[in-house]
Amino acid sequence: MEPSHSADAWTSVVMGHLPLEKHGRGLALENGGPAAGNRSSSQVNSETLRVLPYTEDLVGAVTEFNERIRRAGAPFLLPVRPAPDWLPKVGDRQIYEEIFVVVQDGFVRGAYTLKRQEFSFAGRLLPAAACRMPISEAIADKRYGLVGPKIIHDALRRMPLLYCLGIGSLDANISRMLRAMGWTWRVVPFFFKVLNGFRFLRNIEYLKTGLPRRLALDAAAYSGMGWLGARTVRLLLKAKTARRGLPLAEEVSEFASWTDEIWRMCRSRYSMTAVRDSEVLNILYPASDPRFIRLKICAGSRAIGWAVLLDTVMSCNKYFGNMRVGSIVDCLALPEDAPQVVAAAANNLEHRGVDLLVSNQSHPAWCDGLKRAGFFVGPSNFFLLMSKQLSGLLSDLDPALSNMHLNRGDGDGPIHL
Repeated sequence: MEPSHSADAWTSVVMGHLPLEKHGRGLALENGGPAAGNRSSSQVNSETLRVLPYTEDLVGAVTEFNERIRRAGAPFLLPVRPAPDWLPKVGDRQIYEEIFVVVQDGFVRGAYTLKRQEFSFAGRLLPAAACRMPISEAIADKRYGLVGPKIIHDALRRMPLLYCLGIGSLDANISRMLRAMGWTWRVVPFFFKVLNGFRFLRNIEYLKTGLPRRLALDAAAYSGMGWLGARTVRLLLKAKTARRGLPLAEEVSEFASWTDEIWRMCRSRYSMTAVRDSEVLNILYPASDPRFIRLKICAGSRAIGWAVLLDTVMSCNKYFGNMRVGSIVDCLALPEDAPQVVAAAANNLEHRGVDLLVSNQSHPAWCDGLKRAGFFVGPSNFFLLMSKQLSGLLSDLDPALSNMHLNRGDGDGPIHL
C-alpha cells in the first residue's frame, strides 16, 4: 500500500535481462544510440561496459542518455550535474552519496547511486551502503539487459556490505535476480491508522481498483461508517492513553547533544541500525528544511528518544489521493521505550489534524508500539534485500534477523510522503 519509488526504478534496471510478460517499452533511439529498441539482437558484451564516477566531462553523455530513456517512459532521469542533490560528499562526512554511470564507447548506458553511511552492528561500527536509483538503457533497448548485473557487481565491489531497500515487489525482476545471487530478503512492515474515515474512504486510491469497489467505498464514506469506525477506535485509545499518560514531546529545530546520548544507549541494542548521532541527523533532516517535524521525547527530565515526522497534504497521489498524511519517518529509542516514542509521535500528528498516519518499521518493539497506538498492519511493498556479505555478518549476531532497526530513513528517504 505504501508508496515505493524504488519499484519502477528497479524494473527499469533489468528490463531485458530477465523475461517480462508485459513491458512494450522499446522505442527507436537516435543520436548514435541503437536503431530499434524492440528488434531482436544479441546482448551487448558486458566486457565493453565500464562503470565510472559521474564527472563533469560526462554531462553531455548523460543528457543524451536522459533523452533516450525519457522517450521510453523512464520513472526518473539522471541529475544534470554530478553532485548529488540530497547527500553530497562534504569534508570527512561519513554519510554521502556517489553517482556512478555505466559507459560504453562514450555513451552512458546506465547509472546508480551509492548511499554510503556507517551502521552499528550490535555496537560495532562498520561502513555499509544502499544501492539506490538504478537505471538502465534496457528500458529502451533490450540489448542492454546486462547493465543491471553490471551495476550490482560494481556496487558490491565498492561496498560488500550492500543492501537495497524499497524494491516494490518480490516478483520484480531485480528481486528475482538478487535472490538468485544469494541475497537475503525481509519485508519491512507497513502500518497505518485512519483518523478521518470519510476522507480515507473517499481518497484511498490504492483500494479503488475497479468501479464496483470505488462505488462501494464512496457509499461507505457518505453513509458515515468510516467516520464512526475511526471515531470509535480513537475514543477507545484515548481512554487507554489517559490511564497510562503520554511522555513529553517537544518540537525542536535541530538535534543537539542529547541525541548523542540516546545514540550511545541504543547502538548496541540493535543488531543493525544506521548511525543516528546529532551530526548525521542534522545532515539527513536539516533545520533549513521546513518539512521535517523533529520531536524530542522525554520521560520526566530524561530524553528517551526522538522522532522525525512529516505532515503532507497530498494532491492526486496514486496511493492517497488528496488526503493529509502524517508519517513517522525515522525514530530511535531503546526497544523498551519504543511504544512511548510512537505514542508521542502519533499524538503530535493527530493534533495537527491529519487524515491518515503511516509508518514502516522493522523491529518488533517498534511494530508493537505502533499496534498499541492504534495502527493496523497493511500490505507492504517495502522490502529489504541484503548481500551475502551483509547477511553473513548478521547471521552470527541475529540469526532470525529480528533485531534490526530500519525504516524509511535508511533508504531513499521520505520520498512521496
